[in-house]
This record gives sequence, structure tokens and C-alpha cells, in this order.
Amino acid sequence: MQLKIGELVRRTGLTVRALRHYDDIGLLQPSARAHNGYRLYGRDDIARLVRMQSLRRLDVSLGDIATLLERDGGGLGDLVDQQLAALERQIQQATALRGVLAGLQAQLHNSTEPTVDQWLVALESMVAGAKYFSGDGLARLNAQDGAAADARRRAKAGLTARLQALVLAGARPDGAQAMALASEWIDLLLQEADGDEGLLMDLHAMHWNEPARQSLTGVGQAGMQFISHAMACGRLRLYAACCSADEMAVLQQHYVRHTDAWPPLIRAVRDCMLRGLAPDSEAMRPLALRWQALALAKAGGDARLQAKLQTALQNTPALRRGSGIDAALAAYVAAAMPIATP
Repeated sequence: MQLKIGELVRRTGLTVRALRHYDDIGLLQPSARAHNGYRLYGRDDIARLVRMQSLRRLDVSLGDIATLLERDGGGLGDLVDQQLAALERQIQQATALRGVLAGLQAQLHNSTEPTVDQWLVALESMVAGAKYFSGDGLARLNAQDGAAADARRRAKAGLTARLQALVLAGARPDGAQAMALASEWIDLLLQEADGDEGLLMDLHAMHWNEPARQSLTGVGQAGMQFISHAMACGRLRLYAACCSADEMAVLQQHYVRHTDAWPPLIRAVRDCMLRGLAPDSEAMRPLALRWQALALAKAGGDARLQAKLQTALQNTPALRRGSGIDAALAAYVAAAMPIATP
């Protein structure tokens, strides 16, 4: 079966202009021409078009699409899997938002005015939430209510006041008060995330990138850095159980300074893992190299010390607590690290 360009337009919703452009740039050239010169699109042409549109839905540029199609034929099965996963995320996000709005609607129907926090949660779900959470994660956060959630909000308000006082006083993150506050803070966030380290990283990303969230909580990027650096100082003390005095001196000099680079990298690696990508996949390779470089940097360039830290991280839950790294992610990275060596 062969379709003329007009028939293909009617069947797909694409425009004549788009199809002609694809032909002009060599991205989709019809396999045959009618005697009058009309373009004729066959089965293979339409299959290629499906691959192209799948990649376009994943925001791949036309230039990159051409490269991908020439290199491996486009992997139609993989593309369909990716599109289905993307659609599932959109459905989950829409379902989570529907739940938030339905709750507000029920209150309004009962003549109960939602609180400012409830309106802000709705706005956050509409504007920012979908950028950072899967629908399941957003739904779990939005479902939290009742006495336990109220107690966490009160506790967080008290911790925020203590944090602001420490930062204003110029306290160091390696001080006892700072590390104790950071530990309490992470405990609260893990309660909010139901112990999910991945969800913790999503919360961190939204808080770091959204000024509205920072205004709502009273904690800006400086406060977030103080907490994460204090947590790093706490982890550093745990490494003393497996490191010599000389090794600890190296870590004291290098370990904490790289703290801010980890959360976005951890989140990107987790995304690869959740998408089911192999540790040696093309998407994971640059992330594994970046992970390896950061891990080596925090060990002062000592590869032996880096390996010791990696083993400790895999085997010691306390070192992973609040880091965004759970046992599954640690194992995934460990599988990727030898492959990542240039």
C-alpha cells in the first residue's frame, strides 16, 4: 500500500509543508514517485515517520533524529516504550492534580474556605509540582493531612527559626548545633517522603529551583546549603570508622566542598535507573563518569580512598540517610562505575 502526500496528511494530521520539509532535508524521502511526480509513501516510509514523531514527542531535534535513525534504525519498540512511559507520567500528574483540586472543590461546596497553605499547595501542584515529581510522588505528598502532618509543619517551623538564627550568627556547618539541626531536618523530610530517598531529591530540586517555594518555607538556597553541608560533615564523622587518620585528613580538606554538585547528579542517575536503562547505556555513561570524577575529587584524587568510600556507602545505611542514595541506587552506580572508566 502506498499513500500520496495528501492521503498521508489526512491520515496523520501532519501538514504538507512538514512532509515536504522532511523530504528536502533528507529526513523522510518517499520511496517511490507516481508517473506524474507525486510522492508515494510506503510501509517503510510510514514506519520511519512513526519513529520520527516518537522522537519529536521526546523533544529530540530534527538533526539528532537524523543521526539516531541512521545509526540504529530508530528502535521503534524502545521509542514506543518511552512514549508510553511519558504518557503514564502525564496521566499520573493529571490524576494527582485532580485529587488536589477535588479536595478544594469539596471544601468550597461545604462552604469551608481552604487555608492559605491549601491554596498554595494547589498552585504548587499546577505550576511546579509536575516538573519535579512523578504523579505517584506528588499524590503521596498531597495526600498527607491530619494530626501527623500538622505536627510536622509545626516542627519544621521551629527548625526553620533555629536554622535562620544559626545562619545569621555565622555558625559553621561542622558545629554540633548545625549537625543536630540538619539531622532533625532530614528526619522530618524523610517522614514527609515516607522514607523514599528519590522523593527526597525531588523535594530538594523543587525547593532549590522555585523561589515561590523558598518564600513559602522561609528557607532559601543559603539555608539549604547550610543543611546539606552540615549533613556532609555528619557523614564525614561516620567515615572515621573505616579510614585512617591520614585518610581523614584528606577528607577533611576535600569532602564537603563538593556537596552542592551531588543532588542534581543523583537525581539524574535515579531517573536513568527508574527508566530501566542499563548501567552501561549511552545515557548513563556521562553521568557515571561525572559521578566517578566527583567521588574521586572528594577523596582528594586518591583512587584507593575513593574505592573505600564507595564500599562504605554501599554497606552502611547511615551514610546514605538523607543523601538521595538508597541501596538500589548504590548498586546501580557500582555496576556503572567500572564501565565508565575511559
